[in-house]
Amino acid sequence: MAESKLQSLAEVFNHRFFRVPDFQRGYAWRKEQLDDFWQDLISLAEGMNHYTGLLTIEQVTKEEVANQEKWQDDMWMLDKGLKAFYVIDGQQRLTTVIILIDCILENYGETDGVNLEAKTDWVKKFLWQQFGKYKSYNFGYEKDNPSDEFFRTRILDQESATADKVPERTLYTANLSFAKKYFRDKLKALNGGKTSWEDIFRKVTTSLLFNVYEIDNDLDVFVTFETMNNRGRPLSKLELLKNRLIYLSTKLQEPESDRSGLRRDVNEAWKTVYAYLGKNPNDDETLTDDEFLYNHWVMTFEYERGESEAYARFLLNEYFTVPQVLATKIGFDEIKSYVDSLAQSVKEWYYIFNPNDSPYSPDVKAWLDRLNRLRFASFYPLVLAALVKGVEEKTLVKLMESIERFIFLVFHVSARQSNTKNNHFFRVASRLFKDEMTIEEVIENLTDLTDGSNAWVDVGRFKDQIADLFKKSEGFYSWGGIRYLLYEYESHLQDKAKGEEKIGWREFSRRNKEESIEHIFPREAKLDCWKDTFGEYSKKEKEILLHSLGNLLILSQSKNSELQNKCFDFKRKHVDKRGNSVGYFNGSYSEIEVSENSDWTPRDIVARGVSLLSFIEKRWTISFGQGKDKQDILRLDFVK
Repeated sequence: MAESKLQSLAEVFNHRFFRVPDFQRGYAWRKEQLDDFWQDLISLAEGMNHYTGLLTIEQVTKEEVANQEKWQDDMWMLDKGLKAFYVIDGQQRLTTVIILIDCILENYGETDGVNLEAKTDWVKKFLWQQFGKYKSYNFGYEKDNPSDEFFRTRILDQESATADKVPERTLYTANLSFAKKYFRDKLKALNGGKTSWEDIFRKVTTSLLFNVYEIDNDLDVFVTFETMNNRGRPLSKLELLKNRLIYLSTKLQEPESDRSGLRRDVNEAWKTVYAYLGKNPNDDETLTDDEFLYNHWVMTFEYERGESEAYARFLLNEYFTVPQVLATKIGFDEIKSYVDSLAQSVKEWYYIFNPNDSPYSPDVKAWLDRLNRLRFASFYPLVLAALVKGVEEKTLVKLMESIERFIFLVFHVSARQSNTKNNHFFRVASRLFKDEMTIEEVIENLTDLTDGSNAWVDVGRFKDQIADLFKKSEGFYSWGGIRYLLYEYESHLQDKAKGEEKIGWREFSRRNKEESIEHIFPREAKLDCWKDTFGEYSKKEKEILLHSLGNLLILSQSKNSELQNKCFDFKRKHVDKRGNSVGYFNGSYSEIEVSENSDWTPRDIVARGVSLLSFIEKRWTISFGQGKDKQDILRLDFVK
């Protein structure tokens, strides 16, 4: 590398303009990194400097890009004498300061001055320059980078003839949008405070010092990118893989046109990948890079148990490597096939978690919803393989029924660990994907592991589990399968009534358990109505009755805690302060069913508990035995 220099932002942009190359990830900073950056800025005393970090750049000569279409809009800048540079490391910080500068300058009119300079001069220095019909940006992305159009049109608010091609949301464009809103809000909050917009602008442009390294021509930029110590958010394995595949495309023996075409294919595939991974509107639901890459790897290659990041070691250190290319063990076809597979698979990956956006039938969507409620991580690669292979929908439903039944009976009823047989199912997913196993054989295998000689279902373990939960915790109320069971029973009653949904899983699962599952016979049973009905039972027996399966009721909406302790007649139906009749009678389908009881006694708790166990038997095809056996599971053999 050339000698490094500490430079202010104004010096960094002196006769230079910058592009984030296509092998780089997009903007990855989120609130945590922005908070740190803003706090450093606000805390910086006037006249003091702040070391901002490393900025590694590589000069791009006119001769290198003269024939590249993506650089044609910028050629006039090179003709004018400006130097072009790729940002190899430091693009997160550089992007951040440009967004902040843009947010500050948009508060000023075209003829206004900012820190003794015209706004137009600052725009020309940091944002864009114009000559006749040409407009070029001082900082931006290469044309085939997924964030290029978005940054110019949505962040810098510039017009573009191709703006309609911008994806609505990707992981990186979402981060860009968040950063712009973040700085707008921060600047708005400064109005009238001790720190002004011009103070912030002065600090950003003159007091933040970058340690600028310019890469020598004899260093390989792709290798440099991989070995850089990236500050802020570390690169994901998916981001590193993109860089690696583009790098390998330069090492192939194919004609230049084929190598360039493969590089475009990689970029297009990653555009698709990040478009789908970033579609989810909420950060807590965003599909992560490496989880997708991991599950695709399990499906595509042979799964290895043990090392937590075996997939990354295999992809980056063993398979997609220069020695593999030079030894012709992998080449154009293998890279192209893998890239195409990623682009195809990410769509199905998105549909797995967002069934309602998929083109599949209502039955397929309903079973995908059920699997998502059960958190079916061990089966992600298998379902992904089935979707990618285009399994016929009726058969696909049978597969998901078998998976759902296995998860509920093996993990929740039989109390097996959630990773039971996951290694086996990973291998099955890979065999299905590679056509080494038919979908019918997969379903038969699942059935055998649930019902056959190799079955992992054990009713005795269920009985022992519940007994243990009553000793150590709160019985059925603390059972891991309670939410899913009560929701499935509610759906069963809805289907029976041919009515509309009264409880959405999203809302139900996010509410606290106390707000979503009610004890009909209450915790604080101090009223005479409860004392008269349950008074003959001991404290321990009342505790079992309280947390028994039949006493637990899914609620359509949260009830006031004070009302939860009222008598059963009041819970069934009463008039509220507004004069409205409310209660179980017009709640969830499960509440309505319970409201048909004239009273609520220990025998009613037994009867409803037995009914729910019978529902499990019918719904998941399992047997708990006769009436007494069910009462033993419920731990209510003391009820006469």
